[in-house]
Amino acid sequence: MSFQIFSDGAADIPLDVAGHHQVKIIPFYVSLDGHTYEKELFELPLETYYRRFIEEKLYPRTSLPSVQDYLDAFSPVLEEGRDVLCFTITNTLSGSVQSAQVAKEMAEQSYPGRRVHLINSFLATGAQYQLVMEAVRMRDAGFSAAQTAQKMEELKQTGRIFFMVGGLDHLQKGGRIGKVGAAAGNMLKIKPLIVLQGGEISLLGITRSRKGGLKKLCEAAHAYLKKENGSPDTHQITFGTTNTPEELPEFQALFASQTGWDIPSHFQIGATISSHTGPDTIGICLLKKYDA
Repeated sequence: MSFQIFSDGAADIPLDVAGHHQVKIIPFYVSLDGHTYEKELFELPLETYYRRFIEEKLYPRTSLPSVQDYLDAFSPVLEEGRDVLCFTITNTLSGSVQSAQVAKEMAEQSYPGRRVHLINSFLATGAQYQLVMEAVRMRDAGFSAAQTAQKMEELKQTGRIFFMVGGLDHLQKGGRIGKVGAAAGNMLKIKPLIVLQGGEISLLGITRSRKGGLKKLCEAAHAYLKKENGSPDTHQITFGTTNTPEELPEFQALFASQTGWDIPSHFQIGATISSHTGPDTIGICLLKKYDA
C-alpha cells in the first residue's frame, strides 16, 4: 500500500472489517463507572458494554484519543516511508481532530518528506465509516494519499445521518438539550428525529411512536436521495442501531417499500456514540460514492 488509512473509533468500524481492509483504528476511551477508562473494542467489547449499559441503566463517559495515541499510531508507518490518511469524528462533537492535528505536526517534523493527511469528517458513526470505506476503494484503485484526501474533502459534504433516539436523558446529560426540555419530552413520550450534516446537528421532526419515526426517517433519506438523483449505484446506504437489531428488518422493509431498493447493509453503533445518544438509537447513513 502506498499509504496507511487510520480512523478514530467514532466511525464504528468493526475490528474484523478494519483488519480485512487494512485500516487501523485509534479508539476512544469509555468509562462505565466514571473512574476506569477502557479502549472501546480493544479493551471493552461491545457485547459487555451494551449488557451493562442497558441492565445497569448507566450513563457512560467517554474520553478522546490523546496526542500520544495518534503519534504512536502514525510513527511506525512514517518510519516505513509511507504517508498517512486519518479520519476523525466531526470537530463539532469531539476534540479528537485537535489531538490528531497536534500529532500530525509533530510527526511531520520528525519525518521530513512524509505527509499526514487529516480529514475532519464532519460526520460520525456509520457515515464516517462510509467515508473511510470510500478512501479504501480509492487506495485500492491506485490513487495517491493526496488525491484521496482531496476527494474525501468533497465527499464528506454529501454525508447524512438521519436518526432517532430512544429518549432524551442521555442527550440532556451530554449537554445537548436542557433539563426542562428533556423532562417535558419524556413526559410527552416525544422522540426527536435528528439529522447530522456538515458537522451540524439539527431537528428533523418529532414522533411518539417508533414505527412512525422509522417511516419518517425513511422519507427524509429518500427525499435527500431524490434531490441528489441518488440511488444505490451512486450512494452508500446503510442502517445502524445501538441495541435493537431486531428493528432492522422492519426499518429496511419500510425503506424498500418507499424506494424499491432492498438494502441489506447494516452496522452496530458503538459505545462512544451511544454514550451520548442513549440506548434504542436507530438511523440511516448516506454518502456519495467517489466514482459516482
